[in-house]
Amino acid sequence: MSVVRNLVVAIALTLVIAGPVRSEPCVGRFINPITDICWECVLPIMIDSPGICICPAPWPQFVRYGIVFSFWEPVWLVDITREPYCFTNLGMEIDPGFSATAGYPTNSAGSRDKKAFYQAHIYENFFWTASFGSMIDNACKLSYSGGGNYGVEWFTEFDPLWADDELAFILAVESALFANTVAQAACAADCVAATVGNPLDPLFWCAGCQGSLYPMGGNTSEQTGGIMASNLLAERLVAKMHRQMLAWDTTGWECGNSPMPIIKKSQYRTQVTYPIPRTANGCPSYGATEVPTAMGQEVPYSGEDFGYLIWRKRRCCVSN
Repeated sequence: MSVVRNLVVAIALTLVIAGPVRSEPCVGRFINPITDICWECVLPIMIDSPGICICPAPWPQFVRYGIVFSFWEPVWLVDITREPYCFTNLGMEIDPGFSATAGYPTNSAGSRDKKAFYQAHIYENFFWTASFGSMIDNACKLSYSGGGNYGVEWFTEFDPLWADDELAFILAVESALFANTVAQAACAADCVAATVGNPLDPLFWCAGCQGSLYPMGGNTSEQTGGIMASNLLAERLVAKMHRQMLAWDTTGWECGNSPMPIIKKSQYRTQVTYPIPRTANGCPSYGATEVPTAMGQEVPYSGEDFGYLIWRKRRCCVSN
């Protein structure tokens, strides 16, 4: 296991042993890998084009031959939380000794202010990594075929760009090109496409029915509910990982991963894990409408923070 992976496991164990150490309430639940994960989302597992693959290999083999398979893997857990340092998918909270901006969703009945802000965390799904993920790495020979590993971690409490839209502009200066009515109206087409199938990758500034991926921060200006806002921020956080070169393209080349600073939305799907896990037909495309499933998902007090599982599509050359 990598150093990053060991660090994540150590943090998880520390949280389980130590428990909450802050006085503010932190709601959540340690994710159950059996009952809280939509395992049918791994499907379809299929032989993908071009079928037969020839990939580089280390000396003295030089090349290896295999079959191209594609499937979905549950790689990352994402917390969208009002309380800083609250890990919703672990049901625990830590206090590193640094203050951070607290969340302030304001979508109460009768309120005209629909703005919201949440903190977010992304870390590897250690259940997958410790089981099938390691087997896939071995079968695909990803240890030498290139790309980043499964352990991508980011905590927005330590990220000044997440809380300030003006600072976030530094990371995505092209957002100025899409701050107009025409560009935002195009997101309606992305909404329809994502709901019925796959999002439109050329419309990379769109988050489909949730709005815009810009700015890549924790502020939302048109919150219509906790599921909508949290879904949008989970999508933004993964897009931010790509912009920072911490997430890679896993579908473009079957022999390995490659850098991809602009997110390929069709590579990802999201699943709600908290407060109510969505385990049946639970992995909508990025930008798909949340209206059919949002009802009953947001529970007063104990269900106003959210947990997500990010599914990533993988194409790889499987060989012995």
